[in-house]
Amino acid sequence: MALRRYQEGSLFTRGKGSRKVWVARWREDVIRPDTIIQRRNRSRVLGPVDSLSRRQAFDLLNALRRSEGQKLQEAQVSMTFGEFARKWEEAVLPTYRSSTRYFYRTVLHDHLVPQFASHRLRDIATPDVQIFINQKAKRYAPAVLHHIRATISRTYQTAKSWGYVDSNPALGVCLPQKRSVLPKITFEPSQVMKILERLEEPHRTMVSVAAVTGLRASELFGLKWSDVDFERQLLFIRRTFYRGEFGLPKTKSSERVVPLSSGLATALERHKKSQKLFPMNLVFPNAVGKPYESANLLKRILHPTLKTLNLPKAGWRVFRRSVATALSEMREPVRTAQQVLGHASAQTTLAYYIQSVEQSQRNAVTRLEESMLPPAG
Repeated sequence: MALRRYQEGSLFTRGKGSRKVWVARWREDVIRPDTIIQRRNRSRVLGPVDSLSRRQAFDLLNALRRSEGQKLQEAQVSMTFGEFARKWEEAVLPTYRSSTRYFYRTVLHDHLVPQFASHRLRDIATPDVQIFINQKAKRYAPAVLHHIRATISRTYQTAKSWGYVDSNPALGVCLPQKRSVLPKITFEPSQVMKILERLEEPHRTMVSVAAVTGLRASELFGLKWSDVDFERQLLFIRRTFYRGEFGLPKTKSSERVVPLSSGLATALERHKKSQKLFPMNLVFPNAVGKPYESANLLKRILHPTLKTLNLPKAGWRVFRRSVATALSEMREPVRTAQQVLGHASAQTTLAYYIQSVEQSQRNAVTRLEESMLPPAG
């Protein structure tokens, strides 16, 4: 008998004469032991054709499909957050860029899995996440709280699209009132000059580029000489290097062209002539021609130099923040700082990078006093 479709299953006969039987065939989703959902073909003999009408055979087929679907639903309902987190880490994280993968994986294992691993995925509600965030606010900065909420929201977004849950509990979570746990450090131009005076090559040129252009560390160590246009004095940001991997710039706005000052262009030309060229053609290669690891340079070079100068301990981002602050002090438009730093939004530049220098605040208060108060007699 010809194959006949009925919804997502099919029904056909096998055998001859009194041995002729109805056979059902359908496809179903099953959960493997590693929690991966996989679609498989199923078939089952329903009974003799002499005993079952076609209508009865179709009813049995539908009952089988409903039963298997119920088993899948029960497995989904009982899945814990820890089980789904492992599944999400294997299936979704590889689709992100290297730095994003590290970001989500770190938050997942440092904060979310220790708290929610044994909770059923469907049982975690908005109040649970809100209380958890409130507790974290006692120890962590606003940025960390934002990262925690973003990570749990992203995992539940996937869980919802895969049919494991009906809603995302992170969507209704409010972050506690912002407070600064650690001050945002910036260096004044005179302090940057002192840092550079203490450094030897190639670290002096390396930090000079970071201090004047505000490049991210991942952008700095991903630079190749093909990205430097000495004739037009331009620097093309085309790639990043982060935790052993080359990747694309962070956002579309991050893929940009940064003008080089004449002094910086000269320093780079001198650096190129003095260095050994390697096949990777990196602007700042290590001793074997590969990219530096930013954390290693911080530990070996930058932090000891800051300690010697009695300057606060800071990471590579301090130079981006210092560039934004210096441009603001020079009364350059925020849009200029945004484009130099490669931010998608001017609000990011204003909120997280531009810091007010104490002398500027003092000058502003003095001008207010002169305009509002009578001279002291």
